[in-house]
Amino acid sequence: MRPLDFLGRIKVKLGIVIVLAVATAFAVNEVGINSGLSREVRIGVAVALALIMVQVLAMGMTRPLREMARAAQTIAKGRYSLRVQATSRDEVGELARAFNAMAADLGEVDRQRRELVANVSHELRTPITGLRAVLENVVDGVSAPDPVTMRTALAQTERLGRLVAQLLDLSRLDSGARLIEPEAVELRPLVEQAVREAALAREDVRLSSSVAAGLVVLADPDLMAQVLANLLDNAVRHSPPDGTVTVTASPTSTGVLLAVADRGTGIPASARARVFERFSRLDAGRTADGGGAGLGLAIVKEIVELHGGSIRIDECAGCRMLVDLPGRTVMVLEDGRRGEEPALDHEPAPSAAPGPAGAPVTSDAVEAAHAGPAGTDAGSPRAEDPGPSAGPAASPRAGSRVAVAEPPVKGLVSIVTGGILGLAVGFVAGLFAAAMASVLLGDGAALLTLVCVTALFGAVGTAVGAGVARRAAEHAHLVAAYGQATPAHGMDGPGAPPAYTPPPLFPRPVLPATPRWLLPAAGGAGVFAAIALPDAQLGLGIVLVALVLGAAALPAATRRMTPWTIAFGLTAYWLIAMAAVRDADWLVGVLLLAGAGLAALAVSGAGLGWLGVLRGGASVLFALGPLPWFLATPLKGLTARRRVLPVLAGIGITVVLLGVFGLLFSSADPVFAAYVERLTATPDWAESLPVRLVVFAVFAALPAAVVLVALRPVVDPVTPDLKVPVSRSIWLVPLTAVNLLFAAFVAVQITALFGGDAWVLRTAGLTYAEYARQGFFQLVVVSVVVLGIVGVAAGVIRTERRERWLLTGQLGLLCGLTMVVLFSALHRMDLYTDAYGLSRLRLSVEATVYWLGALFALVLLAGAGRLAGRGSGWLPRTVVLLTGLALGAFAMVNPDLRVAESQVAVRGVQELDSDYLGDLGAEAVPALDRLPEPLRSCVLADVVAANDLDRPDPWNGWNLARTQARDLLAERPIRPGPLVSGSEGSCYVRTTGG
Repeated sequence: MRPLDFLGRIKVKLGIVIVLAVATAFAVNEVGINSGLSREVRIGVAVALALIMVQVLAMGMTRPLREMARAAQTIAKGRYSLRVQATSRDEVGELARAFNAMAADLGEVDRQRRELVANVSHELRTPITGLRAVLENVVDGVSAPDPVTMRTALAQTERLGRLVAQLLDLSRLDSGARLIEPEAVELRPLVEQAVREAALAREDVRLSSSVAAGLVVLADPDLMAQVLANLLDNAVRHSPPDGTVTVTASPTSTGVLLAVADRGTGIPASARARVFERFSRLDAGRTADGGGAGLGLAIVKEIVELHGGSIRIDECAGCRMLVDLPGRTVMVLEDGRRGEEPALDHEPAPSAAPGPAGAPVTSDAVEAAHAGPAGTDAGSPRAEDPGPSAGPAASPRAGSRVAVAEPPVKGLVSIVTGGILGLAVGFVAGLFAAAMASVLLGDGAALLTLVCVTALFGAVGTAVGAGVARRAAEHAHLVAAYGQATPAHGMDGPGAPPAYTPPPLFPRPVLPATPRWLLPAAGGAGVFAAIALPDAQLGLGIVLVALVLGAAALPAATRRMTPWTIAFGLTAYWLIAMAAVRDADWLVGVLLLAGAGLAALAVSGAGLGWLGVLRGGASVLFALGPLPWFLATPLKGLTARRRVLPVLAGIGITVVLLGVFGLLFSSADPVFAAYVERLTATPDWAESLPVRLVVFAVFAALPAAVVLVALRPVVDPVTPDLKVPVSRSIWLVPLTAVNLLFAAFVAVQITALFGGDAWVLRTAGLTYAEYARQGFFQLVVVSVVVLGIVGVAAGVIRTERRERWLLTGQLGLLCGLTMVVLFSALHRMDLYTDAYGLSRLRLSVEATVYWLGALFALVLLAGAGRLAGRGSGWLPRTVVLLTGLALGAFAMVNPDLRVAESQVAVRGVQELDSDYLGDLGAEAVPALDRLPEPLRSCVLADVVAANDLDRPDPWNGWNLARTQARDLLAERPIRPGPLVSGSEGSCYVRTTGG
């Protein structure tokens, strides 16, 4: 349980825990005082509840720390597979995610180390074994030491030397002992030379190159030659006969793109992640005799990354290696003209500036980059042109202060905002200061104090806003110049880690891309809801708004349509549509709430488990939290300065022009002035404008939240495996005893309920109706408890196959007996309603009993399915769907009409509860219309007043029940005749005589 995961600061969480603990202690103390408890009892209860709350909230905060301690002990033993569950986004959550990344890296390093040892041993053993065999043959006289034998030994020695040299190269590159010596290298001759050397390896493969003339890159020529040689050797070896290998180099916006392509079998996508690892081979059974040792591409990757570049594999036929190299520069040709490629717009790095990988770049290399291969003099006019960049790591000269033009609008907004906030705070503070000055010095001093304090706070706010704008400009300059802000104290070294930046209070969650159509769709839904919902009762308006919300979110929801989602969606809209049919507020409220939950569950796609049902039903509410980040991108585009300012300017000019000319025309013509006055009069809907704005905001956010849930489906929580092996006697004896007790109770119920009234009077001394009413609710509670027993037994007890049949039989028998108990409770309620009539509560409880019976039937089916090996994953969604359908059927029964009919038929006119009937909905009017006068008019008057039937509904409040009731009352109006009200407003009939 981690309810505070949405916060991004551990200090805020601790503060909330402390505040809640204090609030709990205060509430317990107040309740204890009102209840007359002693001080010692209040203190003890407050301390206990506060400790429980702190324990519950702090458990989720400290659990990652406990998991990290356990994982660290496991990693210390050499096992790197354990991970920490990191759900929070505060400092502890970031530490947990960093710990998981570290554990993954350590596991990968350990895997590579083991493979490196095994591969090196294998690669060294093969040539050593061959060389030893040759020398043993010579020593034993089997082979003569002729040139052929010596060439075989020499080949094995050279192979061993190449392997050792490659390992030494990798070791130097890893340790940083091999420093790059960058200089301006023209790629065209370098590529052509590498192509000529690689062509000697195979005569049946054609090599070609295409490099733009004058393309120069700042790099180490020897290392670049090794990169080309390794890539071409790999491409030539894997090319088919009569294949073609192409080498191309083209300029990009930041450097050079080098591509080496062949027409071979290519590299599978599953192997591309490991192809640059050491000793990596696509064919694990291939030895070094059939190709390289698997170190060539690893060396290429190290060299390219040492230059600040990257290497990847392109999607194409065959294999195409792409190398991105930064530091493209301009070559000065012999005739004094520049090359075709433009120089980058950065300053060259200063002398001895660190290179891309931390290697020093000498000033000679930078001068070579300026001069080009031709060695142009730095003092010539050509050298005065802007120099090339020394790579991506180039930065402004240390200590230099470069003026960065902060956008004036942003700085102005900060200053104006600070000034407005300062004036507002100053005005409030000035009111208090003015009140004191008025008492001490007089009204004149009070006014002066108010003005001075307001002006002072306004000036302070303006200064603070200017400071914020200045610091933002300096921070933007540091980020643009150095890639990060000023390093923290004590971390000034070139390789120092960046300063730690704590997470924001409300961290940005991981969200999908916002569709372009969402903002206008949400705005349209909000506008329609603001028009359709206010100033009317629940009716057609809410149904149409639900339809508009569904249509707004439909493009995102259709991506994951399943039979379950369709069934949930149709049932949800059926429940919501009943708001235009039924008038009873208590019923319509339940239907709307259930319809909203079903719709959210349909969109979320959850429901495989009970926790998934709960999370899916509340998914739209949970999506309201990250909604500001989800809508931030389209809102920023909508409120962009280049779009908003012209619109505001146009609106302002329009208002000014209409005001000026309208005043002139109004003063010139009285008739026109009358029209203007009529047009500018405040409309009726303006009074409800604040409510409409709130409705717009709420119903514009709802479709956006639904779309977010649809694009980011809810993952069903994995239910922890709580099953434990339990001895058979622990569960068999209690279940058998409970089943025997239930069987005895069922036997008594059969005798009592079907033995007649006389038997009950002889046995219990109660009337039949009193006996039926006495235990109804207890029997319903028993049924609910049985459901809990079945759920605990099925979810906690681990059994073998034979015991599973026994346990399922015991639970099935208990469910069957409970269904008989439910039938007994239902029969009791029927007997009671026959004597006293229906009420809303009695009818709702009867419907609940029917629902419980259907639920027990589903539980029995799920148990049979588990025994058959088919599982019971369908049960949660089926129960939810059954509940929705049951609510819809209950609404179709028309509860208020059934209650009115039952009360009129059973209780009669003399015992009728007119107060209760007067609170019923408009559905009850047809039944109450059959009452005799003057009781009819008295009760219907209360119904009319309670449901606003004395005036017609607007279009958005149209309701079928209210419309039918108004039509009936129009045919038979309420009579203002001899109806009499009691002292409390109750209706009764005046009787005359004896």
